Amino acid sequence: MNAAFRRRAAILTALAALSTWASAGAAHADAPDARMLLVKHRAFVGWQLGDGTFRSLRLRAQYADAQGKVSRTVTELRRGLIYRATTTFAGTAGASQDEGFTGGVFWNSNVNGFTTPAYGEPAKFRFSYDLLANEGTSSLDAIARGESTIDGTRCETLRLDVPNADPIDVDVDPATGAYLRAVVDPGGAYETVVRILSYDEVLPGKRLAAALRFDDSNESYRYTKVEPNVAVADDELHPPPARATWAFAQPQPFAVNVTATRVLVDASVNGLKGRFILDTGANGIFLNEHFADAAKVTKLGAAGAAVGLYGGRSADVRRAETITIGGNTLSDVIVEAEDFNSNDYFGLDRRNYDGLLGYDLFAGAIVRLDFRAAAMSLADPAEPPAETPPLSVAVDTSLGVPMVPMTLDRSIGVRAMLDTGDPSGVVFGPDILYRYHLRMARNIGVGLQYGSVECGNLDSLELGPITYSGELACKLDSPLVAGKNILVGLDFLRNFELLFDYPHGRISFDAHHR
Repeated sequence: MNAAFRRRAAILTALAALSTWASAGAAHADAPDARMLLVKHRAFVGWQLGDGTFRSLRLRAQYADAQGKVSRTVTELRRGLIYRATTTFAGTAGASQDEGFTGGVFWNSNVNGFTTPAYGEPAKFRFSYDLLANEGTSSLDAIARGESTIDGTRCETLRLDVPNADPIDVDVDPATGAYLRAVVDPGGAYETVVRILSYDEVLPGKRLAAALRFDDSNESYRYTKVEPNVAVADDELHPPPARATWAFAQPQPFAVNVTATRVLVDASVNGLKGRFILDTGANGIFLNEHFADAAKVTKLGAAGAAVGLYGGRSADVRRAETITIGGNTLSDVIVEAEDFNSNDYFGLDRRNYDGLLGYDLFAGAIVRLDFRAAAMSLADPAEPPAETPPLSVAVDTSLGVPMVPMTLDRSIGVRAMLDTGDPSGVVFGPDILYRYHLRMARNIGVGLQYGSVECGNLDSLELGPITYSGELACKLDSPLVAGKNILVGLDFLRNFELLFDYPHGRISFDAHHR
């Protein structure tokens, strides 16, 4: 863990205190029926967080579809609420990513070993899920919220209050006390449905939730091996060291080409010069396969995937020796390659661009982008920036893209993906329109390459204290903008000077006058 990461760990001391509180089991349910159900659940699993039953856990799990095809394997290490989970993807030559909780800060680490923290709303969600996964819920305050039916079983629904974090709804089988379903952050921007498919007895009379399904996924998450109370060393719980490394040789700004629809950056891969789209909406660095071949970027013999608003496409996993940008060099970095000229690759203008510079450019550097000056700079995150724009917000990069809290029309709180690679203003899914009742000032039909979509002008779009009016927004049925997720593209972002500081979990904004 680098020094900059350690310096920010104290920001979640309140959550660390919650960890101690949960272990002590301090609260009781308010309603008698709710209390009885939580006591019954505790009796069903036979333990609760902090009672000494499981001092540590080493678990192995896999994601598999109904036919048993495994897409990912996971190793989890736990000591109470402190954990590290390592996910390895099938067919990717052993590429893996990690996440965890130190007791003071939640963190994520991608396939190149770039580690970024999670603060604010993402941390609240993850703390609540951590309590659920570690049987830390039976001592929470709760209220009964009526009945539900899960796979034919009548259940009682309880709303669990997690202090300073997200609430959890649990559907309890009154006959057994088992949780059959849980919803973390119900109705919120991070709402996640967890179906508990089965429990396994790990020690005599001690059960763990052993098979889960998340949201509407067709895959289940199943523990295949559970080792209780085995040695778990401190360093096994730490984030991994970075596998790709930066050499920052030039802190001065360098020119970029800001067009009406793109931010274009010149860079060299293995010494071969190319032109790339700066794309915060890409969860890695993607190369046009023809350019990757010419640059002799090593194939790893594994398959990857590129996911966009309009669906996913297979990609070829490779390793670049060097990527040099503005005099600064990123070495030994895993990238993916795809044919950008095939079907215009999600709207890349048929300009034969050489690639997309996404998450791995930003995750290990501080990146300043000044639209007005058409300039960009890269800096070492170990050195605090000399000047920071006035508005700073916590950013969630757990999915490899920057997500920040915003508000539509002064009433709808959303998770906004900031996407410099998308030329649009705002893109949202059907839920925002029909479930959360967004009202646009006027509706217009816009014909796009991928079909006609419904668009209109927002009454307001709020980012902290900054409010914009009349921003163009379009509805699109895409999993990337499901629920309360939206995309905010270049048309909005070009109004700011931006400081991307993923290593410290922040993005800062300085508004230009429109």
